[in-house]
Amino acid sequence: MRDPRDLYAYESADVIAAVPRGRLTLVHALPGLVDAGNSCRIASTYLKDSLRHVRIVTFDVDELVDYRGSRPQAVFDGAVYTEVTVPEMSLYLMYDEGDRPFLYLDGPEPDLQWRRLSQAVIDLIEFFDVEKVVGMSAIPMAMPHTRPIAMITHANDPDLIPAHEPEQGGEIVVPASFGALLEHELGKAGHPAIGYAAQIPHYLTRTDFPAGALALLRRVSEGAGLDIPLVDLGDLTEAAGAALESTLTDNEEVLSMVAALEEQYDAQSTESDGVFSTTMDLPTGEELADRFERFLAGEEDDGTGGGSGRGPGSGPEVP
Repeated sequence: MRDPRDLYAYESADVIAAVPRGRLTLVHALPGLVDAGNSCRIASTYLKDSLRHVRIVTFDVDELVDYRGSRPQAVFDGAVYTEVTVPEMSLYLMYDEGDRPFLYLDGPEPDLQWRRLSQAVIDLIEFFDVEKVVGMSAIPMAMPHTRPIAMITHANDPDLIPAHEPEQGGEIVVPASFGALLEHELGKAGHPAIGYAAQIPHYLTRTDFPAGALALLRRVSEGAGLDIPLVDLGDLTEAAGAALESTLTDNEEVLSMVAALEEQYDAQSTESDGVFSTTMDLPTGEELADRFERFLAGEEDDGTGGGSGRGPGSGPEVP
């Protein structure tokens, strides 16, 4: 393995010298292929818009991102490419509402060099004397948007998970994310790490769902002992929820699907064995998402969708 330290560069010496040492928390969200409802992206944008922060480390994304697989966006005005947006991965020093410092790792999930990057992050954790690492992710699940967002808590030490958290069941095999590898490698290196995965309604996976971001940041705020202002994100979530309900009002087919998911959710909540119970077959997440998109496209064709081109529940853009 090449030297992991070559993957990143510090900002100016004055900036690094000003970073507090000891008892720091590092929060990370590196959304990739699976970021249901764009929840982590919304949470990241909201944190940077809401909290005082300064960049302290920049990573070499040319080493980490496959641009052919995840192409950057270009703006073309008819004659000139006026902008090409290349993704960035950075480590920030942030301050919460109570002026408590913490570190935030922000950027896309890397396509390449996962082990080398995880070691680079561990080097930085040790350099800045980080006490705890907290991760965020969002996964699609068969959940209705009309019920509270369930959260899966995971950690590299079971003792880090509060006793009141529900058990998640037996062992399963799932596709790994970089966050999963990082948490595992942190455990081997003796650094405590905990993560929260929001379970997002699978029919909203491909659209903005601010409620997922709000649920994640609430849990991160509690788990990391941070004072993150969430009023504006709560307002955004309410507006998005109202827009979603308005979208669904005249669509009996979609309403029946949501009702079936509600029945399944409520049965799971009441059955001690956790077995789902439902009176009808449920469509897959892909089927539901496709039906939502066709329904919205029909609304826009009729001039009733506002021509926004944004999905249900997306609400206004994150400021």
